[in-house]
Amino acid sequence: MVKLSVMEEQMYDPNWVELREYTPSWVEEFNKEKMVICDALGYTALNIHHVGSTSIPCLASKPIIDIIVGIQDINKFKVEDINKLESVDYVFRGNAGVPGRLFFRKGLPRAKFHLSVATLEGAYWNKQIIFRDYLRTHPNDAKEYQDLKVKLAHQYVNDRATYTNLKDPLIKSILEKAYLWRPPLSEK
Repeated sequence: MVKLSVMEEQMYDPNWVELREYTPSWVEEFNKEKMVICDALGYTALNIHHVGSTSIPCLASKPIIDIIVGIQDINKFKVEDINKLESVDYVFRGNAGVPGRLFFRKGLPRAKFHLSVATLEGAYWNKQIIFRDYLRTHPNDAKEYQDLKVKLAHQYVNDRATYTNLKDPLIKSILEKAYLWRPPLSEK
């Protein structure tokens, strides 16, 4: 039997929380992956954005590139479309407990990319874009969010669910400010 190092064991542990300092290469990785997704989905993908913490300069993040693909209607995303994403190594996870999106992950043993497919300008789409844009332009709120993430990552390094759940109140507070700052144009 092969003995794994502590780092190797963590790589296989889905509960392990790893934060890294912001790195500009995340933008390059997103741009490359965007082309892969465009080639796979063609005109089904109306818009593709880099979202999540890796899209916000100077914000520490789990090293997972979050991507959102806007389509005309999430209810019309076909099995063939899922198969197209699976053909470029995405694993379909249903909505992963979040209404308004279809969720895919790519990368083993740890995910390198999280991909959400949502109705363009729908509630889930707007939440992701407005949250990102708000934190990009409000450094004090971005710092508060980062400080909480770092604190929780240290406290709950092997408990990803608790880490995620304890961020929710601050995320909701930031979203309230973000929606006042820039209300959604529409909610399809």
